[in-house]
Formats: sequence, C-alpha cells, structure tokens
Amino acid sequence: MIDVRRLQLLQALDHHRTVAATAEALNVTPSAVSQQLAALAREAGVPLVERQGRRFLLTGAARVLLKRAHVIFAEMERATADLAEYADGDRGVVRVGSFSTGISDLVAPALARLRGSHPGWNFEVVQAEPEDSAEMVRSGRLDVAVTMSSSHLPAAGDPDFRSDPVMVELFDAILPYQHPLATRTSLHLADDLAGEDWIMSAPGTAWHACVTAAANQAGFQPRVVHTVDDFSAVFSMVQAGLGVALMPRLAWTGLNHPQIVVRGVRETARRHIVVLSRAGATPEPLLTAIREAASKVPVPSVGPFAIAG
Repeated sequence: MIDVRRLQLLQALDHHRTVAATAEALNVTPSAVSQQLAALAREAGVPLVERQGRRFLLTGAARVLLKRAHVIFAEMERATADLAEYADGDRGVVRVGSFSTGISDLVAPALARLRGSHPGWNFEVVQAEPEDSAEMVRSGRLDVAVTMSSSHLPAAGDPDFRSDPVMVELFDAILPYQHPLATRTSLHLADDLAGEDWIMSAPGTAWHACVTAAANQAGFQPRVVHTVDDFSAVFSMVQAGLGVALMPRLAWTGLNHPQIVVRGVRETARRHIVVLSRAGATPEPLLTAIREAASKVPVPSVGPFAIAG
C-alpha cells in the first residue's frame, strides 16, 4: 500500500528538483526526505529516483505514479470535505494565509462573521506573501490562501490547485490635503499624475509591478523619488507633502492619518484577489464570508475626502 504522504513528497521533489530544496519547502531535513523516498520505492516495488551528482532524477516508474497523483490528492481533499460536512461543520483547525491588508480587510471580518454562523469551525491565520502562498498550499502548510494576481500565482488549469475569484482591487491616488488635485472628484492617471513625484515600493514587489505596468500602459514612467515598502510610512510621507502614491484600495481602508485625500483614478492599476486551495478541496464557508467582506470595502468619496486624524 502506497503512503499518500510519501507520494506528496515525490510530487514535491518533482517540483523542486533537489532534495535540499524539497526539504526546505516541506520544513523537514534532507535525510528525512531521502528516507521517505526509499520507503516509497519499497512500497511501490520499483526504483523511483536515481542519483545524478547532487540531483535526483525521477524514473519512468515515478512518472507513471505521479500521473495518477493529482487525481488521488483531489479525491482525498473531496473525502476530507465530505467528512467535514458529515461532522456538522466541525473540521478542526483550518490554516488560512493572506498578505497583510488581506488579513485586516478580508480575512478578519470573514472570520468574525463565521464565529457566529459556523461556531464549530476553527481557523488559524498566518501572514503569507503572494510569492510564498502557492507553495504553502501545495505542501499543506496552508489549507486556504488569500492571494493576488502576480507571476507567483499558479497557471490557469494547474491540476494541483483550485482558484476562486474574490474581487478586483483598484488602486487609488493618495494626495496631500493641500494638493491642487485634491479639489477634483476623480483623476486621470496620465493627464493628472504623470508629472508628479511618486512614492512607491521597491522594484520586484507586487505593488511596484502593478503601478508601473499601469503607468507604462498609459504612456509614462513614474518619477519615483522615494522608495518605501511600509504603507503607513507612505501615508506619513504623503501627509508631509513629499509626493503622491497610487495605492491598492485595501491599503488605505481603516487607516487614520490627517490631511490626506483619496481619489479614484481612471485607467488605474488593478489586481485580482483570489482564494487559492488544493484541487478537490472546498474553501467554503470561508470563501463566501471573504466575498461578503470584499463587497463592503470602501470606495473613495466623490466629494472632498480626508482620512481624519
């Protein structure tokens, strides 16, 4: 009988290519990986890996086994979901990962709602950045990840994952209260903001990639004069009149800074927020609660709007 957990390890080795990388992804030692692979080979009755220098190559038999792995894992997830329903909603601990603003504006309100509607469910929240979320779901360190469209999101049709859309998050202009554009009810990305001094995160971050892509599509390159990754620091710099920023909507909701104006922007940047889970699993009832929280995310005021201090 083949141990499903060892089959998952073989799949992880196929994905990461080396024993060391597989061990790091699964948070185990390389020797444990080697021992489990040897045990899986004994269970299968055929060699599954062969050494080539420091690397392990999968044999043809391993490829045959992995061809069925996606179906096996999906069915295991479905069986788990069925048992959860049978147990009247008491599924134990569900590990939920999300980026920081997703936790504050989507996950936390969703879990507050579920405490009343599904008291038998228990959730453990972990901060997980988009570049790490997919692998954490794949390896079982997370059951559900709230993440965003980026190069780290699994490709459409990836048999290891289920992806459910939550919302399209727009980016809004953050301006000092005294800025000439603060009297406008809405702005145009290129016409109004191309000549401004910009505050933005470092290249390689999701925020930087979204904003620069939208600006380039609108025909200009932002003049970035300050590079800051912390959203609260960005608000302080905008308040001090050091520049403007185009920020994701979840970043400014709930913050409390005086003398800052938020304006909607035409042709703005946007990103898709999704709930990622393993194929065959169901992210309910969390998915519905997160979508409900997303529907209540504030939008910029049409009239003068300041984040009161």
